[in-house]
Amino acid sequence: MRISSKPRPSPIIQRLRRGIEGLLAPWRQVDDAPAAAFLTPVALALFRRMSVADRAHSLRVYAWLQARAPRQHDLLAAGLLHDCGKAAARLAVWQRTLKVLLLKLAPGLWRRLSAPAAPDSWRYPFYILAEHARIGAEWAEAAGCSELTCWLIAKHESDIPRDHPHYELQRALQMADASS
Repeated sequence: MRISSKPRPSPIIQRLRRGIEGLLAPWRQVDDAPAAAFLTPVALALFRRMSVADRAHSLRVYAWLQARAPRQHDLLAAGLLHDCGKAAARLAVWQRTLKVLLLKLAPGLWRRLSAPAAPDSWRYPFYILAEHARIGAEWAEAAGCSELTCWLIAKHESDIPRDHPHYELQRALQMADASS
């Protein structure tokens, strides 16, 4: 599967857009009908645990993938659930933005900030941001999602070799995530 893409804005510009969307999200309604029509009831419950902003983002990722790979069921499910692990903590817009900035400008500081932390620690949201892909994959597996869907969720922020059998699917999810 080959997916082409237009040049995308820098991660900082994307984060600013998402930040604005996140600030406005509590006042917006999210039509989760596409997710309800596609996911199993258990997976849909997992989708609905996400914040309004994360659900809206995931629906945009799903629409992007649906337009380019409509027959890739595992990829589409991963598009809807790739950020479900973020529901493990309450995440503020500034924390999400700080992650993007630190990954780009001070990755060592990000590693220290996002090290394992107890749920009552001020660093816990950063730990969840760093681990949300793994957490989401575990939750998706518990919700009965396919092995490939869970792998795509787990690896959606990772670099994998081009010769990996699922490279094209993982790359498509990354492109959809970055453009949404």
